[in-house]
Amino acid sequence: MDGTDADVWLVFPPLIETNFGSFYPSTAVLAAYLHAQGLRADQADLNEDFAVWLLRSTVDGVPLAGTPPPAESTAAAAGRWLARSWHKLVEEDGRHGFGPSSDYGHVLQLLARHYVVDPDEGVLDRDPAAVEGAALYRQFYEQAGLATRMPPATALIGISVPMGPQLLPALELAEQLKRLRPAAPIVLGGPALSLMSPPEIERLLVGWDAVDAVVRFDGEIPLHQLAVQATTGQWRPEVVPGVSCRAAGTVRHVPPGAGPAINLLPVPAYPAPALAVLGDPVLGVTQARGCYWGKCDYCDFVELYDGSPPFRGRRPDGFVAELRTLADTFGVSKFSFITESIPPAFARRVCADILAQGLDLRWSSFAMVDRRFDRQLLALMVEAGCEFLTIGMETTVTRVLKLVHKSADREENLRFLADARDVGLPLVINLIPDLPTTTFDEAMGALADVREFAPGLRAVAVFPFEPTRSSQVGRTPELFGLDVGVAATTTGQAEYALNHLVSNDPAMTPAERAEVHRQYRAFAETVNGRPAVLRAYGSDELLRVAVEDLDLLDSEAGLVCTNLRTRARAVIPERVAGMVRPHLAGRPFSPATMHPSLSPTGAARVLASLDRVAMLAPLGPGARAAGG
Repeated sequence: MDGTDADVWLVFPPLIETNFGSFYPSTAVLAAYLHAQGLRADQADLNEDFAVWLLRSTVDGVPLAGTPPPAESTAAAAGRWLARSWHKLVEEDGRHGFGPSSDYGHVLQLLARHYVVDPDEGVLDRDPAAVEGAALYRQFYEQAGLATRMPPATALIGISVPMGPQLLPALELAEQLKRLRPAAPIVLGGPALSLMSPPEIERLLVGWDAVDAVVRFDGEIPLHQLAVQATTGQWRPEVVPGVSCRAAGTVRHVPPGAGPAINLLPVPAYPAPALAVLGDPVLGVTQARGCYWGKCDYCDFVELYDGSPPFRGRRPDGFVAELRTLADTFGVSKFSFITESIPPAFARRVCADILAQGLDLRWSSFAMVDRRFDRQLLALMVEAGCEFLTIGMETTVTRVLKLVHKSADREENLRFLADARDVGLPLVINLIPDLPTTTFDEAMGALADVREFAPGLRAVAVFPFEPTRSSQVGRTPELFGLDVGVAATTTGQAEYALNHLVSNDPAMTPAERAEVHRQYRAFAETVNGRPAVLRAYGSDELLRVAVEDLDLLDSEAGLVCTNLRTRARAVIPERVAGMVRPHLAGRPFSPATMHPSLSPTGAARVLASLDRVAMLAPLGPGARAAGG
């Protein structure tokens, strides 16, 4: 679509900072379905636009609405570094170089995280305290050229809201768009809405009158019916299955119908202009809706498809054909398989087909620990282009895994980790250190288990447990040892405060839980960062301070050093900082010439402390050390 004659405008709002540099597939899937039904749809990725706007505003020194990050925070360090090193996130041809493969894309994410808004239920009623975080997004929308970007013929606006932190920005966007196009109905949909209860949706529709309807669960069929109504001037959302809306002075909720046949969905209609600005695009391809296991008591993703079977999987042949079509159409070779957990039999067939057809692809997927993912299958996946798997392993405590009905136990988890390591398949491991009833000793034992496999891990994500009201744990918390109504400190695991269950798990004291979280996060940092290699330096070896990767800030405690490449951070005591300062402008030095008061042993200790933050870099040949 060229954006000049669309019936439906599909918009993806901020903020999902982990999707910077990529195109989230939700609007592409919806647009393709509408196209197949004879309707015209255009798409706008405002999340990516927000990333560019935030970067440009930082470089230009534009004051941003809201509270700025504290000067000593990692977000502030990221902002200062981006202001002078933005070119490392933009390729020579202007394409966005902050996607998944970027060495520095995480820096923009660090800055953006300061502006993530996860409001409580007050946002539904438009409580001033809950919506104050919308100021930054209002500023962005006012500068985003929405009036000129919206296709002139737009009859309906659809806003896709997969994640909780998008909710308030989406509601503010609806307000802005309603002022620009008051006659066009605005419809919100996506998992963040599907996880709401009907009373919560009712409050939202009453509090935010710019939103005309909410679609829960599968969106294709309801959106098509609403679009037909809007384009024909017969707006009656109260008759469309899966829709909640205001009608006759009240809010009506229509039960959902069955979702579309997943194997008959058209190829996602990714907009070529949006992909053209991405330096290294990764396209999402739907493998399934729902989870083939579907028994984990703390998970609420299985609640997203009411009205349809709990699991709908693609046929391997059609899936591989879609991969080939997208690769040929857009010239891309990297894909993300969209699934809660790829089934082993499906993975085996798809890998065999990829190899048989000679497709040169790279892909990743979510998966669960399953005995059918044996060493042979994992090796086949590597051969077929699997770059990594993201595994919701959570813990290795068998007792706890059985309590929450995970499929694997400790033995199976460790077997999976070993086999993946041995065949060279990198893993991203999700850990929940304090699933219900986990004790301090159990949590630390699980950490010791996983630590043994650190060299084979691509990344570790730590999610302190927070029960959600829409999960089985949230519905029956007493069965999982939780004290309901006893407040515990929230940690942001769910990133959706509306869905949090207020509770406390007495299996650990607050001090024990905090220590567990600290140690798990420290472990994750050692895997996710790029730890400097500590080494001995010759007395005349020429060195320099690697200022190109550093943010340096004077503080009362000393020199705060943040390495934005490795993510390492430390406070350099003033005595050592004084020795470093003369070399911050690029002045070379050697251990022997670093400072006249230092003995060789003292110099070695200082250099080791600087190495831990990756502050040092070798000097090129032909240079001379200061004082040498």
